[in-house]
Amino acid sequence: MIDRANKLLTIIITLLAVCTVLSVLTIGSFVQADATITETLNIAEARKNMEGPGYRWANRDSVLTLNGVKIDTANAYGLRLPKDCTVILNGKNYIKADKYGLSCSGTVAFKGNGTLIIDAGEAGIYLISQNNTHKIRLLEGNYEINAGKYGVLSEYADFSFVGSSMKINVGDENGLAISGRCVNLLGGSFISNAPVNTSHELVVDGLNINITATESALTSPSLRVDNIKFKNIESYNGESTISGTALKRFHSKSIIFGDDVAGFVDYILLAAFAILVAALIIVPTLMKKRKAKLVVEQLKSQGYISE
Repeated sequence: MIDRANKLLTIIITLLAVCTVLSVLTIGSFVQADATITETLNIAEARKNMEGPGYRWANRDSVLTLNGVKIDTANAYGLRLPKDCTVILNGKNYIKADKYGLSCSGTVAFKGNGTLIIDAGEAGIYLISQNNTHKIRLLEGNYEINAGKYGVLSEYADFSFVGSSMKINVGDENGLAISGRCVNLLGGSFISNAPVNTSHELVVDGLNINITATESALTSPSLRVDNIKFKNIESYNGESTISGTALKRFHSKSIIFGDDVAGFVDYILLAAFAILVAALIIVPTLMKKRKAKLVVEQLKSQGYISE
């Protein structure tokens, strides 16, 4: 009996040792990011977990973690993302591609305190979605984009930057730092050598900004610039070169729900709460007044009270 127990214990210890070695090797393959990926990293068509030097894709959770990834390819695309996913930035990450550094097929949220550097022949971040309900949110992280014509390009999907910092350098003298439909620049610092242009709406609120361009730095049919103290000008009025400091910090993380939830959720919740208060207090009061008025009018019509 004792020999059998000893054999069983030996087998268990051996299995535990094997599992430990395998887990160490797995972790090592993810953390070890010295290898350079020379083909398009296509997560957009992933149907199972994927892992390689500097990246890990959790298919069930739709989460891509980048930790020192290096992509340097002559292909048109560097990194392709699917819709409805989250990207976690850790450490320093680099993407270089012939045309588009990073493409998004739909709604994507970027989180983490890492850095993403993109070199692209045409557009650094390309939002290829043709659905204007899709939203790309850079909620955290540092971004440096060197592109031929567009730092960020989006004809339909909304684009918002709420991260720590974004620096865009465009090679084409007629290029744009951001060309989009609806764009929100809401926190951190934003530096570019080209304008930001939108076809519908542009909101610039509570961030440090520095744009040096040859035409109007900010252009949109609906432009709102708030909570920025500009250097040498009282307010933005179509200048090509602007430099300003945030007067009010935008909360990139939720105060109510914590770091895992974006800050703008707090504002949505507060607005919903205000509507609820109005529904519970103001609406019943108005209904009571209306009912009382109807009773008075009925009593007047029946001759019980006079004018």
